Amino acid sequence: MPKSKIELLKSLTLTDFPSGSSINYRHEKLYLMGDDSNNILILDKDYQKLDSKQLFDYPESRIPKLLKADLEASAIVTLNGHDHLLIMGSASTKQREKVFILPFSESGLDVPHFRVINAEVFSNRIRANGMDPLNLEGVTVFGRNLILSNRGNRINNTNHLIITENDFWDRQGDASLTIIPLQIPTVNDEVPGVSELCHVEANDTLLITFSSELTDNAYDDGAIGDSYIGLIDNFSRKLQNHPLMVDQIINLSDIHGDFKNVKIEGICVEQAKRNALILHLISDNDQGETKLFKVKMINHA
Repeated sequence: MPKSKIELLKSLTLTDFPSGSSINYRHEKLYLMGDDSNNILILDKDYQKLDSKQLFDYPESRIPKLLKADLEASAIVTLNGHDHLLIMGSASTKQREKVFILPFSESGLDVPHFRVINAEVFSNRIRANGMDPLNLEGVTVFGRNLILSNRGNRINNTNHLIITENDFWDRQGDASLTIIPLQIPTVNDEVPGVSELCHVEANDTLLITFSSELTDNAYDDGAIGDSYIGLIDNFSRKLQNHPLMVDQIINLSDIHGDFKNVKIEGICVEQAKRNALILHLISDNDQGETKLFKVKMINHA
């Protein structure tokens, strides 16, 4: 199996955008979400601000923990031939069982026409299959399906992938549902928790970000440990494997000191070539700041 190496190209701290939780790349623009932010931040690929779109209207810069939708996962999905930004709450509480669907128009993200769907029925189906408590932290497009990830913690340390249809919110009672446990190499005597997914169609690789955090549940934060990028090569051919083995996991703190004391929460692909990927990562330091990283991932035989 080819081994991947990572090189840090750029990092930047955003002091005025809180709690970075997911990031997407589309048409030369990056779309940033924060789990307690009022806005979606739009940057160019060099991290210069282009725009900000308001989703919520709370007076504080950070939405209070009891009230936030906890938007932890996002992806660009195609519905009826048009791109949309899908943003999902973690489903760790009733307040967080929300799915946001924002269409793109020719001029960009069309926030006035977004939909908010209560996903309680679908969340309860996942719980009925043994995923309790829920902490949905990742989503990515996989053909006509979506792959979600449920994050483990120190007590329930198994992470899972959840495969369903790319419009599950409209057919929550009967949308297909497959749950697969992830087998992750132990690092530093612990199993880190999944924080985001990204399927790279060009080389059929599933990228998974992980972070370690000293917490025993799906609600509370804890002391920040290390963050990682994991890979599953030839992902489509391995889907029948239960559990599904992560082929390689890379400790980002070993790559550069800028990765220390941050939780990598999101990942997206800017450019995919045969043996190299340009990736953007987003992180949260639990202090109201967001840090961005641009990295190059190179595959070596």
